[in-house]
Order: sequence, then C-alpha cells, then structure tokens
Amino acid sequence: MNGSDGAIAVPLDSGESGLDRFELTGLARGPWQEDAAHGGAPAGLLARAAEVIGQEDGLRLASISLAFNGPVTLGEIEIRAETVKPGRRQRVVSVAIVSGDRTLIEGRAVLIRKGEVELPDGVTVEEEPFPGPESGRPIEKELWADGESDAFHRTSNTVVSIEGGPDRIGTEGMVWIRLDYPLVAGEELTGAQRAVAAADFGNGVAHPVGWGEFLFINCDLNVSLLREPVGEWIGLESRTEVDANGTGLTSTRLHDSRGRFGVASQILFVDRV
Repeated sequence: MNGSDGAIAVPLDSGESGLDRFELTGLARGPWQEDAAHGGAPAGLLARAAEVIGQEDGLRLASISLAFNGPVTLGEIEIRAETVKPGRRQRVVSVAIVSGDRTLIEGRAVLIRKGEVELPDGVTVEEEPFPGPESGRPIEKELWADGESDAFHRTSNTVVSIEGGPDRIGTEGMVWIRLDYPLVAGEELTGAQRAVAAADFGNGVAHPVGWGEFLFINCDLNVSLLREPVGEWIGLESRTEVDANGTGLTSTRLHDSRGRFGVASQILFVDRV
C-alpha cells in the first residue's frame, strides 16, 4: 500500500457493473490517521462510479453529496453505485464505500444530459479574475504535512497558493490543485473526478485554527458543477468559519482555466487536539 503502483486505487476484481473492489494505496493517505484516506481520494472514486453509470447515455456528473460515516482505511474497499431514479435527461445515483460490514461513505449523485441550449444575449457566468497556477507560491509542505510516507495531500497532488493556503492560518484561502496520479490504475482522470477530489481540500485551504492544535475534520462534502471542468488544474477559493460550539463551515468556489464552474461546501467537526 505504498503507492508503488502509481495510482490511488488498484482494481481487485470485476462485478456485474464493472470494477467494484479496490486496494487503496498509500497515495490515498490523509493527514489525520496514518492508516486512513484523505477524503478527496474516496470522494473522487465515488464521482467516478457515478460517471460510469451515465457514460453510455452521454450524461455528466452535475452534483454529488457525500456523508462521511467514518474513516476510510487504506487497503481493500468496495464501491457500490446504483441508479435510484432513471432517466435520459436527469438521473440520480446512490453511491457508497463499504469495508467489511461498515458503510464508510454514502451519498447521492445527480447526472444531467449534455445539451446545447441557445441562451439570450448577455446571459453568461459572471467571473472575477483568478490568477493562474503559474502565479502561485509553492506550499511549504513541512508546515501542514508531517511525515515522509506517501499521502494524498503531500505526494499525490501539487498545490500552489495564490492567497493563504494550507500552510497559513486564516479564514480565506485561494489555491490551485493538480492531481498527479490516476484515481484508478490505467485510467485517465475526468474533469469531474479532479474537481470532486480537489474540493475536499477546502477546509485545509482555509483554516482559522492551526494544525496540531485543533481538529477541523469535514463530516460531509457537497459539490455542484455548472459545467465539465477543463484542464489539469482545479482552483479553490475557500472560506472557513468556526463556531465555539465545535462546528465549522467551509464554502468553496471552484475554478479552472476558463473561470468559475462550480461550488462546494463542508461541515466540520472542530475540537482541540
């Protein structure tokens, strides 16, 4: 599980609806537990599972909402995906990650047809400039990613900061993230998979409390995509607020080289270490 296979997950076998059992490698490892995955790795895999269900009918991933029931441990996992509302224009898919007799993540994804709609003049997505990744500051990894083992946040992704970032304490942050390894061995990443995997970084991009002093772990992840992202880089413009009741909320605007294409949110469990 050291990531020597060069992928986040290695297929173990095939089910009736495709590959559903995987070995999560060390490239999926997260910052909170040595034997558990970063949320972005399983989230990306669940986005992939939903996309597989819609690909033959030309449907794209429009949104995905995930509840994290517990840590996803490295090693063998099972991914389940099934249609709960069929349709050629809009389809709802149930997704889950299971290990043993436990459902570790569960959620719903919405797939929408890819259309060409002629809109009235002037109806566009308003966008403020977001400097490109070439303008970014390399993240000081030793300030937010202790250890030398492979990890999703340390090894699998390249992160550059435009403002704030995971190595800085603050309510707001802007970064670009590029996933440098395939989610599944032998497969190309889609734009939606890149976006969902990156969106889970939001609470790390903007954190008004410090690593090592506090836990600020997301309990869910909700991603909505106005269109299919383009390119390898995903931009996150995140804001995190924490309350003394032990809860945090991260809101993220998602960007690519063309501009803003979606939003994400996370509810956080906050406590002192």
